[in-house]
Amino acid sequence: MSEQNTRNQDDALASDHVIVLLVDDQLIIGEAVRRILAGAGSGQDAIRFHFCQKADEAIATAARIGPTVILQDLVMPGADGLDLVKRYRAQEATKQTPIIVLSSKEEGETKAQAFANGANDYIVKLPDAAELLARIRYHSEAYRAQLRAKAFAESERRRQVAERKAESVNARNTLIFALAKLAESRDSDTGLHLERIAAYSRVLAEQLRSKLPELTDDWIMNLQLASSLHDIGKVGIPDAVLLKAGKLTPEERLVIEKHPAIGADALNAILARQPGDELLRMARNIAASHHERWDGNGYPGKLKGEEIPLEARIVSVADVYDALTSKRVYKPAMPHDEAVKMIVAGSGTQFDPVVVEALERCEVVFHLAGKQFHDEEAKAEMPGGGKESA
Repeated sequence: MSEQNTRNQDDALASDHVIVLLVDDQLIIGEAVRRILAGAGSGQDAIRFHFCQKADEAIATAARIGPTVILQDLVMPGADGLDLVKRYRAQEATKQTPIIVLSSKEEGETKAQAFANGANDYIVKLPDAAELLARIRYHSEAYRAQLRAKAFAESERRRQVAERKAESVNARNTLIFALAKLAESRDSDTGLHLERIAAYSRVLAEQLRSKLPELTDDWIMNLQLASSLHDIGKVGIPDAVLLKAGKLTPEERLVIEKHPAIGADALNAILARQPGDELLRMARNIAASHHERWDGNGYPGKLKGEEIPLEARIVSVADVYDALTSKRVYKPAMPHDEAVKMIVAGSGTQFDPVVVEALERCEVVFHLAGKQFHDEEAKAEMPGGGKESA
């Protein structure tokens, strides 16, 4: 349905006015009908009257004004009124508009043909004013009731579709996060790492909006969840390397550096089944590129600058900050100020300068976004703080 047709139907629903279009070549008929309708009432009871004398303009006029009733003369110069009835029914704007055929005489065969072509009523012109008004109001009210029922059915259909989609998206998102947590569970020393990465990524993206207005709410929500899959490829790394507490050997470093490609391959396999899923596309980009560096010396693809997807550049900063400020068995947590200074020092080499600038502008909120999760971990590690004794 065109935008104009939709507006016409919306207007018909929103207004109680009866809108009549008379199509008749005789000016005297037009004036007679105008006078009848003019005396029908005022205010909300007033009938809006439109008159068209040319058959070749009737179809377009009806589509433009959105009448609630069309009064169509049966005989017009150069046109067949019955043919016009069929043409009204053929265009979307007047497909359901009530049509009353006006005829100079009562003929059973002509009346039957009018109804067969799509007319709703047949009047020998001109009836008395009371009859004409009664029929116009009846058909107009019936038309509005039909539009209301159609609008309600469409609204209900959309509600059900949206509800099913929301349920599907919620189930998918829950499954994605559960998958990420399952992969993370191989490393018992990370705590609420995924939750913090999601929080940091969202804060950075919100701050970046001042320079990048194309970052919509949906984009940021997708980033928040997709970030949880950044290390999904670590499921393919042997425990001897993944869980090693000490410094990795060069050979072991090469093994650990395979996890972005492993994660990207896994997510590409899912994307092959859901190619239009923006969340999965973003998750694949993050998994593949969150260890790339702005200067091109990262891994696995040696991507440089804006070759690295923005979502991966954001998660890269969030991931390094969390690694620096989180306690591990082999190191203490670095204070927030020191971690920020270290990241700022890597601006233009390891990190995207624009993302680092965003971090500097929002570092207080950024710090608080992760602190709540660090506090939860600390409480859980205290005696009686939530961990059951063996």
